[in-house]
Amino acid sequence: MVDEPDVVRYDVDDEGVVVITLHRPERRNMWTAQLESEFYRALDRAAADASVRAIVVTGSGTSFVPGLDPSVLDSVRDGQRYTDFRRKQTFATTVPKPIIGAINGACAGIGLAQALNFDYRFAVRGAKFSTAFAKRGLPAEDAAAWVLSKLVGPAHAFDLLVSGRVFLAEEAFELGVVQKLSDQGEVVADAVAYARDIVKNVSPVAMAMIKSQVWSDSEMTLEQARVRAQYLLTLAKAQPDFQEGVRSLIERRPPQFAPYSGLEF
Repeated sequence: MVDEPDVVRYDVDDEGVVVITLHRPERRNMWTAQLESEFYRALDRAAADASVRAIVVTGSGTSFVPGLDPSVLDSVRDGQRYTDFRRKQTFATTVPKPIIGAINGACAGIGLAQALNFDYRFAVRGAKFSTAFAKRGLPAEDAAAWVLSKLVGPAHAFDLLVSGRVFLAEEAFELGVVQKLSDQGEVVADAVAYARDIVKNVSPVAMAMIKSQVWSDSEMTLEQARVRAQYLLTLAKAQPDFQEGVRSLIERRPPQFAPYSGLEF
């Protein structure tokens, strides 16, 4: 497939929120190797960008990502990969800033697998969801089974994955696949408002640590998670964010946290 003009847009507002837009409107934002590469580069950019404190991901038009582009699917029928040197598809879970999904329409297959790796998800009412993998003769890809089981429980995850059925945003909300429903045309604004509230009130260091705990602690024993939490607590207390958080409480004012500095933990 010949590369298209830029298929991912990157727009930072004055409050520290970047909106990353998957932009192949003529193909309803169907997934390709180019889209994947540009999306991950945009996440890299946001992670390194001191002006960015939260990330919102959406699609152009009235579709999020309805799956892999059929032309790509056709090219891999013989078992080859559609691109070499792929990053792990759970990459979004490792970005040390919150990623909020603004699912503006159809979200299926690899589109849903990507969305499941976001930290929180808004969806427009009536949006269609599907795992779709089983209908293409494929297993659940990219840890989708793991995440879905955590979100909705094993039985519901089994149903969604094995049936490959279409379910609407309203059911996705009831099951816990998405956390908020938005009216048509409002999903990006709602997601940005949520992100801005986090940016305004929460320490970037705390956000990075908590995100790491949410995604990693479930792979540990209870005792391992407790020990890691104690280590992170000690590390956090030595950071300027802790000093500012306490001062702002005592002085009864909003906190003024510095940009995230890439703390290793």
